[in-house]
Amino acid sequence: MEQALSELKNKGASGCVVLGDPSYYGRFGFKVEPNLVFPGVPPEYFQALCYTSEIPQGEVAYHEAFNTKG
Repeated sequence: MEQALSELKNKGASGCVVLGDPSYYGRFGFKVEPNLVFPGVPPEYFQALCYTSEIPQGEVAYHEAFNTKG
């Protein structure tokens, strides 16, 4: 996990979001950002790690390629 996050940061990413166990991802610096939401999941399981001082706001959606319907 640390290697993946390091690579994201080195590539200029502004941050990263995850959907998962808060006690696991919290150890890497992820936390709930109240103004960044992923509808349909308990908010405590959607967390963000920001590499900039500006925290994004809004609704997050997966790319259509991750759609499991069909």
